[in-house]
Formats: sequence, C-alpha cells, structure tokens
Amino acid sequence: MRKLAIHLLFVFWVLGLGPDTLLASNPSLQEALDLDRQGFVAESIPAWKKFLKTQPEEKLAIYAQIKVTIAHSQTGNFGEALKSAKALAASHPDHYDAQFNLANMLSATHQYAEAAQAYLKATTIRPNEGLAFVGYGICLFGDQKTDQAIQVLRKVRKLFKSQKNISWYQHVRIMIGQIKGFKMYPPEFSDLWRTNNLRKVRETYRSGVFTVFEKQLNL
Repeated sequence: MRKLAIHLLFVFWVLGLGPDTLLASNPSLQEALDLDRQGFVAESIPAWKKFLKTQPEEKLAIYAQIKVTIAHSQTGNFGEALKSAKALAASHPDHYDAQFNLANMLSATHQYAEAAQAYLKATTIRPNEGLAFVGYGICLFGDQKTDQAIQVLRKVRKLFKSQKNISWYQHVRIMIGQIKGFKMYPPEFSDLWRTNNLRKVRETYRSGVFTVFEKQLNL
C-alpha cells in the first residue's frame, strides 16, 4: 500500500498534478492573484469576477467574493462592497468569514445596529475567536448600547487573557475605560474613536483571520 502511494505521488509529480495545478488550470485565478499581490487592487476586481464566472468550488468562491468586497472597500466603493458582502452572507449564513466580511462592511458604513448583529452571528460560529467580539462591542456602543458594549468587551478581554493574546487584551482594557469616559458626552464625541477602532478590527481581520483562511487554500 505504501509503495502504491509513493508511486501515485510520483505519477502526480510527473504529470504536473502538484500544488501548482490549481493555478495552472485557472488562468483567471492566477491573473486575479497576481494583480492583487502586486498592489493593483482596482484592476483585480474584474479578474476576480471573471474567476467567479468559472463556478469554482465553494471555498474558492467564498474567498474570491471576499477579495472582491475588500477590493471595492479599499478603492472607496463601499456601496458595491456592501452589496457584495450581503450577497455572500445570504448564500453562506453559517460561514464565519462570510459573516465577518458582512459585519466589516456594515461597520465601515456606520450601520452599527446591523453590524452588531453580523458580528454577533460570527461569534456564535466561532466563540473562541475574539476579534468578532471586539467589533460587536464597538458597534453596540455605536448603537448607543453602552452598558452592553462594556459587558461584551469585558467578556472578550477575559478570552484574550486566557489565550495569552496580550496585545488585544491590553487594547480592549483601554477601550473599556475610554467608553466609560465617553458616557457623559453626546455620541458624536466618540465618532472618530469608533471609526479608528473599527478600522483596526477590519485591518486585523484582513491581515490575520482572513490570511488563515487564505493559507488553507494553498494558493
């Protein structure tokens, strides 16, 4: 049996059926990845959409749709970004990244009540990943539910501490104190604070959580 497995691996290698086969057989995927990795974000959007038309397998389709959403948001087209995110989340209601992606776009457009619900849904899918809880707490605060926001952030602070995620533990601890300080002022006093912290959540998602999903695809 072991000899057969080794023989099959050798045959796959000879026939070019190794890790690069996926890209070799999907020139539109290769084009989209090349443009994206070279920093041509706007130019990558048509390439991603072209790849999606090839009807790729589910994980690749979700990945490509999120890339389209992120690209739209990075080029300032939040209307298209939100439209894309809503469509993906509706078709994959139990997929963590699809729901997180929607929450990110809703928070970017200051739709705090809707964003809070999307972040909450992400937390129910992966309760041991803290970043969605942070987004949830900030959006609750944006929806003027300060006490609930503090409660959620205290919960995720404990989670980060147990996971020895010192950076986010300290950041959330500071956030709780800042929210308490904002309580005596009108909501607009904290607009910049919310904008900056939600941007940090989105950037951390792109550079951390979404990267894990990407690596699983072995692109």
